[in-house]
Amino acid sequence: MITEERKQKYLIELKNFCLMDDVFFTAVYNNNLELTEDLLKVVLGNDKIKVIEAKTQYNIQNIAGHSTRLDILAHDERGRNFNVEVQKLNNRGLKKRARYYVGLIDSQSFDTGLNYDTMSDTYVIFITEHDMFGKNLPIYHVERVIKEIGEDFTDGSYIIFVNGDRKNDRTPLGNLMHDFFCKNPNDMINHKLSAIVKRFKEEEQTMTEMCEIMQKIADEEATERQQKAVINMLKDGVSIENAAKWSELPLEKVEEIAKRIA
Repeated sequence: MITEERKQKYLIELKNFCLMDDVFFTAVYNNNLELTEDLLKVVLGNDKIKVIEAKTQYNIQNIAGHSTRLDILAHDERGRNFNVEVQKLNNRGLKKRARYYVGLIDSQSFDTGLNYDTMSDTYVIFITEHDMFGKNLPIYHVERVIKEIGEDFTDGSYIIFVNGDRKNDRTPLGNLMHDFFCKNPNDMINHKLSAIVKRFKEEEQTMTEMCEIMQKIADEEATERQQKAVINMLKDGVSIENAAKWSELPLEKVEEIAKRIA
């Protein structure tokens, strides 16, 4: 339950949000197939992409290791997986994070008993606030290559970094980056995107929904921190009872975590 004080705080933050804020980004794109499709068409330079599903704040649980929450996970009519992330803070560890995301998504989408040739292609796309590689290019495509023969490995995994510093380019990608940094929807180039952002920033019902989303994410992040603390305590030999007491998680939840890491 969100308090009135916390709601007012969120409303102030909301006015200053742009699409490079991951919470706002995921709220705007959640279940919006058209906007997600437009985004992928521009980034991938492919007008034939047809998105059939788009989820935001999508949790992938990894029982044996690190779980994660994806900003957007979408699928097209060909069964391909598309993960889009916005990265406004520093880029530390982003290369390894991209690699990990490809593996996690593949593990979720590849069912037991299937032939490996049927595995879907997976695209992990990071939209970064600044130039990830410092070469002043608008976009960077990362694919595997067989070094000795200079040919693509073509394993179906693709990692892409979009350079947010190129937001003033007069290209479809530059226009998209321009809109991602706009706090005022009236300044956006894409009218469809502008209309959705304006609704989130100005309509009372949608603004309230946005505040609730922000509170939900804050609560989930707090729970994640508690769970990580419990895992560390249990690995250090702390009893289940004390781990529950010190973390303030329910005893049954701590017992569940203990079974998972045993």
